[in-house]
Amino acid sequence: MAEPDRPTQREYWNSKVGEEWARQADRTDKMFAALTQAVFDALDLQPGEGVLDIGCGAGETTLAAARRVGGNGHVVGVDLSQPLLALGRRRAQQSGLAIDLVEADAAAAAIPGAPFDAAFSRFGVMFFDDPAAAFARIRQHLRPGGRLVFACWRTFAENAWSRAPLDALSPMLKAPLPPPDQNLPGPFAFADAGKIRTILEASGWRGVSIERWDAPLRLGADAEDAAAYVLRIGPSARAIADHGLDAAAAKQLIVARLADAQDAAGVSLAAACWIVRATA
Repeated sequence: MAEPDRPTQREYWNSKVGEEWARQADRTDKMFAALTQAVFDALDLQPGEGVLDIGCGAGETTLAAARRVGGNGHVVGVDLSQPLLALGRRRAQQSGLAIDLVEADAAAAAIPGAPFDAAFSRFGVMFFDDPAAAFARIRQHLRPGGRLVFACWRTFAENAWSRAPLDALSPMLKAPLPPPDQNLPGPFAFADAGKIRTILEASGWRGVSIERWDAPLRLGADAEDAAAYVLRIGPSARAIADHGLDAAAAKQLIVARLADAQDAAGVSLAAACWIVRATA
C-alpha cells in the first residue's frame, strides 16, 4: 500500500491534528509524567538559569522548567503548533509563571533569550528535516559548556503502546503498514543510538551520553477509554486518517486488542525511550 503524501511539519501541527493534541494535552502530560521527571533529573536545572524547551507543545514542560529555575531564571519554549502554543499561554497565565512561548522552528530561527545555560526536549527533536544542521543551530543557542538533554523513542517494535493498536488494525488493511522509516522525520527517527551519536558529534556536541528508559505508559482506565485516546492522537489515529479506515470498525479492533492488557489499574503498555545528554 502506497504511503500518502506527507504535509510539512508546520502544516501538520497546525491542522486538526494540532487542535486534537491540544484537547488531549492534560491527559498526555499525565501519561508522560515519569519520563518528564527523568529528563529533568538528567538536566539538573539550577536557580537562575536560562533554559530552552525545544518542541514545547502546550507548555507543560516549559512551566516545569520555570518552577525549577525560579524567578531569576528565564525559560523559553519554541514550537510550530499554534493550537498547542495557545493552550500553553493560557496555562502560563493561570500559573502565574513567567515564560516565553515562541512560534518558531528551533532548527532555523533565532531564539530570543539566547545564549541559554541548558536546552531540553520531550519528544520534540525527531522531526527535523536536517538533524545535523538543526543540532548545530541549537548548540549555537547555548553558552559554551551548556547542557542538552532530550528524550526520544527507541524502536517501534519495542514500543507496545504504539505497536499494539496498529497491529489490531491489520485485518482492515489491504497490505501491512510499512515500518517507520528511520531516515525520515517522525516519532521513531532516532531509534538508533548510533545515529544519534553520529548526528550530535557531527554538529559539534561533546560528551554524548545515551541511556535507556523503559516503563509502562498508562493509556486509559479501561480498554474503551484507552482506545478512545489512541484513536484521537498518535500513530493509530494517523494510520486511520491516512488510509481512510472506518473509525467505528477500527475502534472495535483496538478495544479488543487493548482488553488483553487491561487489569485493575487500567491499560498500560510498554514504552521504550532514549534519554540523551550532551555538552555544547
